[in-house]
Amino acid sequence: MSVKHNEYPLVSVVISTYNRPAKLDTALESVHAQTMGDFEVIVVDDCTPDNEAVHAVLERWDAKFTERGIDLYGFRLDENSGYQCMPKNKGIEMARGDYIAYLDDDNTWRPEHLAEALSAIESDFSTDMVYTRLCYHIESPELERDIKKKYGENAYHSGDSPAVPWNPQALSNGNYVDTSSILHSKGAFWRLVRETGYGWDETLRRFGDWNFVWRWGIVGNTAKQVDKVTVDYMVHADSMQIKRPVLEVPVCMNYAAYMALRKDRNHELSAVS
Repeated sequence: MSVKHNEYPLVSVVISTYNRPAKLDTALESVHAQTMGDFEVIVVDDCTPDNEAVHAVLERWDAKFTERGIDLYGFRLDENSGYQCMPKNKGIEMARGDYIAYLDDDNTWRPEHLAEALSAIESDFSTDMVYTRLCYHIESPELERDIKKKYGENAYHSGDSPAVPWNPQALSNGNYVDTSSILHSKGAFWRLVRETGYGWDETLRRFGDWNFVWRWGIVGNTAKQVDKVTVDYMVHADSMQIKRPVLEVPVCMNYAAYMALRKDRNHELSAVS
């Protein structure tokens, strides 16, 4: 991983992707449009079958980011992990920024996202993480009806998400922090690894963001909401929430039970091949 422009970027943007080159292209377009420019972009491909399609997207955007003096790096896992957690861990291993921001490949940021998140976290150095609000975009009326049938009236609704202040205790009942809205300090991430054995839980196949922010709270890391909509969240037929069974549940329990469970887990983070 050779430095092309900035040896010490302020933010490392980590994008995990799998088999959605057209959506990745749109996601990178939104990152390129950010009003602040002190960041690097790390894309980790979870072994997409059509490697050439992903490579073409990265090559095109690398030229555009280069014009802004921003580094774009692409990595590929040698086998598919089946979920977003391993690619995110790999991306953070490569990250050089003081802060980590995430963007899922099927979502987009509004141009002020990084600037707003940075302003919030740097205004209060006791805060380890900030998260913004989302605007939900459901692909079609038919899909919205299917979602309500599957999840009930409390499912996704088109439009802006509500403002939900940070409350770690409430995370045992449900998640209100989406991956693509998060910016956190890299130091706090490694504190989470030290306290619990790992960062993103690579044993999960769903609810990775819920598990991540829940564990963030139980180890004492802090967070706060930025009460602004800066992320456009796309709900489509290929979304993980739609494809995977509703009966799957996240690992959320009291801290003592969690510590007992992790004794049987392998916590090693292997290097990107």
